[in-house]
Amino acid sequence: MPQVTSRRSEVDFAWKRSQLCGVTHDSLPENLTDTTNLFPAKTALLRAAGATLSAVGDELAGLDLSLLVADRSGLLVQTVGGAQSRIGAQVEQRGLIAGADLSEEKLGFNGIGTALETGRGITVDGDEHFVEAFRDFSCFGIPIIHPGSKRLEGALNVTAPTESTTSLLEGFGRTMVHQIEQQLLQNTYHDEYSLMSEFLQASRGTDQAVCAIGDETVMSNQKAEGLLEHIDYGVLRSTIAEARLARSSQASIAVASDRLVAVDIRYIRSGGEILTLHPLWQKKATIPRGRPRANMAGEVWGGRLKAVQGRSGSVAVVGEPGTGRTSAAREASRPLEPTLIDCVDLQTAGAQVWSKRLQKAVGATTGALIIDNIDLLPTAQLSFLRQLVSDDASSARIVITADSHAQEADGRLRSVLSMADQYVELPPLRERVAEFPILIEAMAQKIASKKRFTFSATASQGLARAHWPGNLVQLRKVLMQVLAERASGQITLSDLPEIYRRDQNQPLFGLDRAERAAIVEAMAAAEGNKNQAARALGMSRTTLYRRLRSLKIEY
Repeated sequence: MPQVTSRRSEVDFAWKRSQLCGVTHDSLPENLTDTTNLFPAKTALLRAAGATLSAVGDELAGLDLSLLVADRSGLLVQTVGGAQSRIGAQVEQRGLIAGADLSEEKLGFNGIGTALETGRGITVDGDEHFVEAFRDFSCFGIPIIHPGSKRLEGALNVTAPTESTTSLLEGFGRTMVHQIEQQLLQNTYHDEYSLMSEFLQASRGTDQAVCAIGDETVMSNQKAEGLLEHIDYGVLRSTIAEARLARSSQASIAVASDRLVAVDIRYIRSGGEILTLHPLWQKKATIPRGRPRANMAGEVWGGRLKAVQGRSGSVAVVGEPGTGRTSAAREASRPLEPTLIDCVDLQTAGAQVWSKRLQKAVGATTGALIIDNIDLLPTAQLSFLRQLVSDDASSARIVITADSHAQEADGRLRSVLSMADQYVELPPLRERVAEFPILIEAMAQKIASKKRFTFSATASQGLARAHWPGNLVQLRKVLMQVLAERASGQITLSDLPEIYRRDQNQPLFGLDRAERAAIVEAMAAAEGNKNQAARALGMSRTTLYRRLRSLKIEY
C-alpha cells in the first residue's frame, strides 16, 4: 500500500508540473525542426543510438514495440520499430516522428520528458499520461548519461500497448541505454583520434598558427602555442560556442596589450574545431581603450551604457553591490553634468531633512539628477520617487540606482524601477569572464597611470576563476595590492595572492564554461525571459532551469 500511495503522489506531482507548463489534455506533438540541422552534440547521440538500435531494428519489425530516442532538450531524433505493426502505426499517427518536442513543458507527464526532467527512469502506464493521445501506450523512459563526462545526452523511451508488462519494458530499455552509453564512450575516443588526424593534416606544411579544440583536448603547433599563452582557454571556448550559435566560421579574441587575434573556425563533424589564429596587432575598434576616463574607475562597460547616453527620459541602473552602479549612473548621464543624491544619507540626516534636500535638488537641477541606492528608501520616499520618475515633470534627467537583490525581494522597489524609460542591468563580475583580460588591464592602468602593466594568460585565468562576491570593488582592492609590489611589466600567476593562485571550488572548464557563457548571453538578450532564452538556445524551458541551477547562474 505505501508503494501505491508513493506512485500516486509521483503521478499527481507530475500532472501539476504539466498544468503549470500550460499543457492541455488534448495537446499534440509539434514538429519543430529538421534533424539534418542538429548540432554536433545531438549528432553524437544519433550516431551512438543508430549504431546500437540498428542491431535490434529487424528483431523489432514484427513486434508491437517501438523505441524513441530524444536529445537532452526532449527533441525526438530517432524512432525504431515495426512501421507495419499496430504500435508503429499509432506512434506515427500521434505525431511521434523525428523533430517532435516531447519535453514535459510541451506534452506533460510522458516517458521521455519526465525522464529528462527528473534524471531517472520512469514508467508511465496508459491513463497516467497527461496527454490523452498517449493513453493507449505503456512507456518506460530512461535518461542517457555519457559515462565519461557524466553529462545528460538525451533519453530513450520503450513504447508498447497498455496491456504490456512494464517490468519487461524496463529491463529491455535499460539494456539498450547501457549499450548506447558505451557506444557514446567509444565514439568519444574515436572522435578524439579523428580530431588529431584533422589537426595533423591542417598543420602539416603551413606557417600559420593552427590548433584543435575538443571537449577535453587541445592540440597546437609551435606557432599557435606562442599565441595560446596569451589567450584564456575559457574565453576561447566561449568565443567558439558563440560563433557556433551564430553559424559563423570567424571570430576574434582580445589578448594583452590592446591586441586582437582573428580566428578562422572549421567545425569537425565528429566534434571539435580546427582553428587558424591570425594575430592582428592593432588597436581594437570595438572596445575603447587608452587612458580610462576619470569617472569610469577603470570599468569596461562595452555597449551596456551607450544605448542610454545622450537620450532623454529617466534611467534605472541595477546591479549587485560592487558592480559600479554609481560610476555607471554617471556614465549614463553623459553628456549632462550630474548632481548626486545618495539615499544612504537619509539614515543620518533623517527622512524629513533628506526629503527636502531631494525636492530642492529636483527643482534646481537642469542636468542629470542621480538618486543613488534607492533600495534603502522607506515607503513614503519610494512613493514620491515613483511619481517623480513616472511623471517626467522635472527639468533634470532622473537616473536611479538600486541593488538587484533588493529589487527581487521588494515589490515596491520594482514598481519604481519599472517606471524608468530605460533600464540597465550591470552583470556581476563572475559573469564577465570574457571581458577579464581587457577589464583588469584597464583597471590597472587607472590605478597606476604612470606605469605600464600587462597580465599573463595564467594570471587572467586565476582571477577569472574567482567568485568575486564584492565584484569590481573587490577586484580593484586585489589589483591595488598586486600592483603595489611591482614597478611595471607583466603580472604573472605567481604575483597574485595565494587564494587566486590555487584552484577555486569546482571551476568550470570546457563545454560547461562555454555553455555557461552562452546561457548568460541568451538570458541577457531575452531580458531574463526564460522561455525566449530557451528557444534561442534550442533547449526546453525545464532543461534551461536545470542548467541555470547546475551552472550557478542567478536569474
